[in-house]
Amino acid sequence: MERLKQAAAMDMDSFRNAELIYVNRSDADKDNWMALKHCHHFLEFFYVTSGAGQFLVEEQQFPIRKNDIVLVNPNVEHTELSDPQQPLEYVVIGISGLLLVEREQPFAYVTMHDSGQQILSYVHNVFEEYTGRQQAYYDICKNLVHILLQLVLRQVVAGLHVVPARKVQRELAQARNYIDLHFKSEITLDLLAGEVHMNKYYLAHAFKKTYGVSPVKYLNMVRINTAKFLLESTSSSIADIAEMVGCNSQSYFSQIFKKETGISPLDYRKLYTG
Repeated sequence: MERLKQAAAMDMDSFRNAELIYVNRSDADKDNWMALKHCHHFLEFFYVTSGAGQFLVEEQQFPIRKNDIVLVNPNVEHTELSDPQQPLEYVVIGISGLLLVEREQPFAYVTMHDSGQQILSYVHNVFEEYTGRQQAYYDICKNLVHILLQLVLRQVVAGLHVVPARKVQRELAQARNYIDLHFKSEITLDLLAGEVHMNKYYLAHAFKKTYGVSPVKYLNMVRINTAKFLLESTSSSIADIAEMVGCNSQSYFSQIFKKETGISPLDYRKLYTG
């Protein structure tokens, strides 16, 4: 990808209008089959800290490795596939209010060279500051991310600018992202509320108002969509798939699967695999 001779810089006042949604690091035990396409209403900054694999953006696929960066526009489907021999490890940062200048371009892909270690240092600092949650951590993280983006802009083909973003409460986006990452674990409303520091009744009400479904319903949707993928692409037993998507009971899994799809998991497999 051809680089800009002069990258457009974002001024600090404009950047302050953007919202830092989350900073996450990949789980060490994340399995390849969980890599399902998804999208966010905000821009995602994806930095590979080690390993190798493939990144899928809409219909495009390309290799990624350590020190590669992918900036994915809001509402663009994407996912990553890890190389079993060199498992991917990465940090992702969600930022609302930012968009690649070229609106028709769903992503920007950057391979860092001499500045790789400098970028990596900032990425680690952002993650440690965000997870440590000490006094003023959020403002510090925003400033660190701003520096990160400015460094990336030196090498990326598209600049960034601030655009009006869909207003979603940061805690709600964090709750949804927590479900996306941890759906295979037991998740209760109490646990989710604790993770995002909200009253559980307000969380349930606001989540449904924003996303159209309750947190529990959304959790089931993520599990069912993952189960569909596994039923179509693997020979794993129904019991194993139930466990993989976080359901302790095969009968409960079959019950919610049929409620969501209208057919049993076994019939779904027969329908889509012949």
